[in-house]
Amino acid sequence: MKSLRWKTVFLLLTIVICSYTSSLIFANGIEKRKSIGKEYFSLDTNTKLTYETTFGDAICTIKPDGESFVQELRSDDFEMNQHLNIIDDKYCVIDLQQEVDVFLFIKHNVDVTYSEPARLVGLPLMENRKWEWTGLEYINDNTDTLFVTTEYAGDELLITPAGEFNCKKISYMIRKSSGKVTKYNEWRTPGIGLVKLEAELDPKGFIGTLQRLLGYDEIYFTLKKVENIGLSQNIN
Repeated sequence: MKSLRWKTVFLLLTIVICSYTSSLIFANGIEKRKSIGKEYFSLDTNTKLTYETTFGDAICTIKPDGESFVQELRSDDFEMNQHLNIIDDKYCVIDLQQEVDVFLFIKHNVDVTYSEPARLVGLPLMENRKWEWTGLEYINDNTDTLFVTTEYAGDELLITPAGEFNCKKISYMIRKSSGKVTKYNEWRTPGIGLVKLEAELDPKGFIGTLQRLLGYDEIYFTLKKVENIGLSQNIN
């Protein structure tokens, strides 16, 4: 009889533990794993993504380029190429080139490289822990020290023109030794990657003033369309 009581207690404890675990994994239809893995940073060359952005509709594609991948982002007023990769479980930006039409015939061109690949996120990114990276950034002829802080900021169900997505929110703060601070949030989903982005920029100088006047100091991206464009080479 005593043995039966202990078996009953053990069974009840097992049910409680399993129920509690399930409540952590699924609530309101949103996956509740407490980390963000590589699948949220898809480098799939098979997919073309269209975003509604500050600069109008933008097309994003990814192509293999040697041992890394180049992400091409294009709109009527904005172009950016980034070399990306996942290196030693770190999501890295290797370099980037950017051009923005800030006013009529005025274009703002930027070439950015780093002392080493900029490790923006260590994967898996755990909840309640911060990822930090420090390195040198070279923009044209200027050198700055970057201090990157990245956090997993929760789970959200997003409704976009492209559909509904269970997303994990990632918050970034990038401080520079020159005093400039950029803050932005990303909402990412497995297999696709970026669903939404909101950024607060801190541009300075003449071009920065024009950017603020045109509203470019606040930038947003929202996923509008997902298309399959052929055979893929990807890393997850």
